[in-house]
Amino acid sequence: MMRLLLPLWLLGSALSFQAQAGEAPDLAARISYHDRVTSSDGIARENSWQEKWMRVGNQVWSQRLIPLPLARAYHATHDATPGHKHFTHQMAARWVSRSEEGELQLRYADSWHNQLVEVPVEEYGQVAFKPDWERIRYLINPALLQGMTPLDEAAPEQARWYEGREGKQRTRILWSSRWQLPLVVESASLDGYRSYRMTVTLKTLPKQLPWQQLEGYQTLDLRDFFD
Repeated sequence: MMRLLLPLWLLGSALSFQAQAGEAPDLAARISYHDRVTSSDGIARENSWQEKWMRVGNQVWSQRLIPLPLARAYHATHDATPGHKHFTHQMAARWVSRSEEGELQLRYADSWHNQLVEVPVEEYGQVAFKPDWERIRYLINPALLQGMTPLDEAAPEQARWYEGREGKQRTRILWSSRWQLPLVVESASLDGYRSYRMTVTLKTLPKQLPWQQLEGYQTLDLRDFFD
């Protein structure tokens, strides 16, 4: 839904972002998403979900928070189906790392089956992954702020609201220069029939990082799941 609501300039920018993005501190956060669409028949549909997110150096970990009973029921049904099992990346944690040479490595950690699934570049489309490191590391590309209007609105310390409009849509971002990420991203149509909101709540980094807890996981390639 985010790709549908946010204007195209929010998905990438060729501008340098050095003026807005400094050294990115290590962080843990919980991210909440909510979108709402009212169709032409007057029916409003809303979706809400959350994920756990961590950024440490050049490693970014994100994991959708799925209630245990739902995850247990899904896997019980999926694993009981005869024949080849496809990999459901939405049910696994996504682990993206970047080398000093700028190359990205995409892996998914499936704690249910103790599997670490590597995704080669040519298969990024299979998991709807876009290799935009700035957006992965900062949640948005900080360069976008250069094309937006800073607002004199109440904001946390070392944070500021920015607003941009394109056509019949408005986007607002509460950017924290201290934490180097947006605390809030809002996007809505001016007629009020579509809206999206992302809220970031900072958490304490765990003593043991999730990618340090993968001992004993079976390493597979995404193509191992193809028919």
